[in-house]
Amino acid sequence: MSLATTLFKWADRVGGGLAVRGLGLAHHHLRPGPPFVEIDPRAVRRVLLVRPGGIGDLLLLLPAVRRLRAALPGLELTLIAQRRNASLAEISGAFDRVACFDGPPAAFARALRRGHDVAVDSEQFHYSSAVFALLSGAPARIGFKINPARNELYTHLVDYPMDLHESLAFGRLFEPLCGPPAGTPELAGVLDRSRLPTRVDGVAHSARRVVVFPYGGGRGKEWPTPRWTELVRRLLAAGHEVALVGGADARARASEVLAGLPSRAAVLDLVGRLSLRDTAAVVAGARLYVGCDTGVTHVAQALGVRCVVLFGASDERKWGPPALGQAVSEPVPCRPCSIFGYVKRCRTIDCMDRIAVDRVWRAVESELGAQ
Repeated sequence: MSLATTLFKWADRVGGGLAVRGLGLAHHHLRPGPPFVEIDPRAVRRVLLVRPGGIGDLLLLLPAVRRLRAALPGLELTLIAQRRNASLAEISGAFDRVACFDGPPAAFARALRRGHDVAVDSEQFHYSSAVFALLSGAPARIGFKINPARNELYTHLVDYPMDLHESLAFGRLFEPLCGPPAGTPELAGVLDRSRLPTRVDGVAHSARRVVVFPYGGGRGKEWPTPRWTELVRRLLAAGHEVALVGGADARARASEVLAGLPSRAAVLDLVGRLSLRDTAAVVAGARLYVGCDTGVTHVAQALGVRCVVLFGASDERKWGPPALGQAVSEPVPCRPCSIFGYVKRCRTIDCMDRIAVDRVWRAVESELGAQ
């Protein structure tokens, strides 16, 4: 988890909780009348969608956004998100405008107060998004009924199913606007490949490339470094080209992986060198992607790339498995323990440590052989 994300969660927990409770009391005493507003989908012209979380959350939300677009074709849709997700929102082509709450305050305030008919808060648990929804001035505000402190700020409460795939859970938020989904949401293809760069400097196209992201972003998702090294070594020995991707926070882990190889030069090391948009372009051209349950992994799935995904603290029934590819996990009694980005404190991460290289390698060979 990045420092910026950690700081945001801390600020949300301290300041957001106080703001929600204060605004909830004020809203209760100052707004007479019924606590809800009837929604007539035929009269809805502008919708505000609040999505403050990570990359995976935004991508798993996009199938429901597509369904909303199809049901209300003339809709003007504004997304409130973090700056790190702005490029993915643009690549999706699903939004008319993207406003970043951690960007310029004046631009954010203008987007927030644009005269929306409905505000949909897709945040599962934290506070600040409910404040954004209320401050938007939208008469109808839809949110998950999971954090009691926020309930006062919504006009429509939606049950959050803990045992349902996240894309299906997100879909329930839009039912007041476009009814229940007709089938299972499809993640592959929600990112528009035509909006990606056709060329990334220093990266030649290769149909034999396997992209590896050897970083979990948190202790409950980390596979031991020597096993990443062994996996890369086997890929190279089998004649595959290998590229490592990741942000600056994955730099130390990638260096350790490369240090265990006979030759660092055999691997295309892109860790810390590319923007998220360029990383998506490299992943889009891959024959196979291998990683843990992270945002970049969801990018690969959203692009329709075959994936082998390692799951530890997080639940593949909730966040996976990939439609194209395989999920690899071990049945440790205490997993899955991750909820809303928080994991159980463990001295040893058995759920990841018990995943053997041979198991991952068999999944990799199976997916490469299926092409």
